[in-house]
Amino acid sequence: MTFIVKTRKVLLNKLLNRRQLSVELLHPNKPTPSQESVVKELASKYKADERNVVVYGLKTTFGGNRTTGFALIYDTQQYLLKFEPKFRLRRRGIIPKRDGSRKGWKEVKSKLKKTRGSEKTKIYISRKTDKREVIRAQKETYLKGFVGK
Repeated sequence: MTFIVKTRKVLLNKLLNRRQLSVELLHPNKPTPSQESVVKELASKYKADERNVVVYGLKTTFGGNRTTGFALIYDTQQYLLKFEPKFRLRRRGIIPKRDGSRKGWKEVKSKLKKTRGSEKTKIYISRKTDKREVIRAQKETYLKGFVGK
């Protein structure tokens, strides 16, 4: 698929160790480009690793031909994991998706409302620490994959 990438408002954010850019894609008489193809194009344009480029918020104008969005190019994987929101990390498959259903979470919440004292703290602590430990372990294994390469 052929399209032209124009970047605007390129900011170098030294606090978050990334480049922030507004992206405009021109694709006359073609469908909207996929995020993966935009990531590859930006990575080659800015000489960055594809794994450090995050593209989001792509919106095609009415009638097609032009799409606008945002992109972040992190310096390293560690900064990407540190500063990127969890929902975007889940989309990329770095952090595991949430298990269980919304109904299950709500049942646990209502159970917490009914219990009192030490039972309540046991349920609450076990629920929170499990999630944090799983996410931390998943991030570490993801980073170990890059150290070997």
